[in-house]
Amino acid sequence: MALIDIEDLYRQYFRQLCLYALHYMGDFDESRDIVQECFATVIKNKPEMSNPKSYLFNSVRNRCIDLLRSRKKERIAPMDDLSYISDEEAQIRSEIEVRLWEAVDSLPPKRRELLLLSKRDGLKYSDIARLKGLSENTVRNQIFRAIESLRKNSKKILNFLFCL
Repeated sequence: MALIDIEDLYRQYFRQLCLYALHYMGDFDESRDIVQECFATVIKNKPEMSNPKSYLFNSVRNRCIDLLRSRKKERIAPMDDLSYISDEEAQIRSEIEVRLWEAVDSLPPKRRELLLLSKRDGLKYSDIARLKGLSENTVRNQIFRAIESLRKNSKKILNFLFCL
């Protein structure tokens, strides 16, 4: 069996695993901690992994379920907007979300910031304009260009996630 480079696995799967754990936990910081704990366990125990991706997803899922059980939660299934999704769908969504965030990360910094203030943080264009010292029209145009760029590069992803 080939030697597995943990750093490569971390770079390749960390964000996706965090998004996957988020479907269970509902809290990003807690999800990130769980993924970091799973990687720390892999580093410490050096388990044999014939399929590292599957091993990591199973480890994260099991850790999430263990934490939820220890808190005596009624539902231990992945949740999304209060409706049940399967584990397989949670994995697929986390993969799609990773691609979306990679597309967002590739936007010019100022355009990305304005998009996130609007779509992630829910600020109105007028509030963003005031906050950033820009005209409302500039904010509107920059967000429009960001969305158009994302649509061009990731049309299926955006339609699935944001229904823009």
